[in-house]
Amino acid sequence: VASTGSRSDSASRTASLTRLPDDVVGPALPGVVPASTPGGSSSDLLREAPSPTPNAGRQKLRERLGRPLAVSTGTRLPSAASHPNIFRALNDGESINDHFDFCEEIYSGGAKGKVLTARRRCDNSEVVVKIRTKNANRTSERTWRAIMGQVHKLGGTRHVLDIMEILEGPTEFYVVMPKCTGGELFEFLATETEVPEVECKRITFEILTAVGHLHKNNLVHRDIKPENIMFDLDRSLVRSPKSVKLIDFDTCMEWSPSTPKSRRFVGTPGYIAPEALMGDISPQSDLWAIGVILYILMTGVMPWHSLVSLEDGVVGSPGATRMYNSLKAEVLEWDQEPWPDFPEARDLCQRLLAFSVEERMSTVEEALAHQWLCGMAPSAPSAPPVCWTNVISQLKYEGRIAKTSMMFGDAIAK
Repeated sequence: VASTGSRSDSASRTASLTRLPDDVVGPALPGVVPASTPGGSSSDLLREAPSPTPNAGRQKLRERLGRPLAVSTGTRLPSAASHPNIFRALNDGESINDHFDFCEEIYSGGAKGKVLTARRRCDNSEVVVKIRTKNANRTSERTWRAIMGQVHKLGGTRHVLDIMEILEGPTEFYVVMPKCTGGELFEFLATETEVPEVECKRITFEILTAVGHLHKNNLVHRDIKPENIMFDLDRSLVRSPKSVKLIDFDTCMEWSPSTPKSRRFVGTPGYIAPEALMGDISPQSDLWAIGVILYILMTGVMPWHSLVSLEDGVVGSPGATRMYNSLKAEVLEWDQEPWPDFPEARDLCQRLLAFSVEERMSTVEEALAHQWLCGMAPSAPSAPPVCWTNVISQLKYEGRIAKTSMMFGDAIAK
């Protein structure tokens, strides 16, 4: 029986702190726009990474499977457009290297931009810095700023990753976040072969809790998937040392019942709700994605393996229509293992994955109140140790939940 923790490769990730002299401009890294003006452009950030690296295989997989497509959604500017003091412009002559010693590149290219680990000089803390190229579309830029301000306000809530600060250079933003030390949910799924039911419950509960914080603040995430869920070691928790953290809020949008239909959809094929393919976005679209994750946790496979490819992110396009019709016709085999042994989990998953929004659970609160999740509230009495003999069988991952081939992001995710 495997342990709850995802495989640790922290030792293999050790890298020397690197800082280039401010008057030396090294070779530009892929996916980052170089700049010669002062203010800390990414071109003087890191030396070219040594090759090969211990993470070369995983990075190669990300590059091969993760080719995002950024498209505009026409989302409206949030009404709460005030953003707290998380934005700070770098002064003339001030370099991003004055604030951080950069260590390791986690991700490069696509809608996610470039993501690196770093050590913050002011307090010597380990952080993650996401480098985001500025958008030429002023409306999209203002929207992104407002969304980041709203997410920052949620930084004190459990299970939502805090945005510590955002430094602004001439051509790029540097989004600074705490470093999660427990790995991705994707890595957990890809390495574990058996998962106790109590772990599936806890992970589902904490994802719902995180998304609930967004929904209470009229935000919809739109790209919930295992790659956007991290574990953070938290020794203060009684149930488990790993706490779920929801990350990557570039695709968030403000939502209200009067939000108009979108001309483009956002998210990752395989996790996009059917109504979103037709331009209808709501909190229930996030609940659908959580249902997909629960299905994977319980079975080890995607509910619809063949439906993870789209040509573009246009509502009503042939690809979107084809996927919508396929989802409508798809019949999941709820009588196959392991579902008969876990009827309550099956009921929750079925209600999260209901094709019709009228039949799907309508709120996070409704899902958290489901019988399968009873007793999972943080205020509940301490649970006994996880019973490792009560495991879900048939969790054979065998690469069947490989990272999806593309992600559709709107203009604010560029």
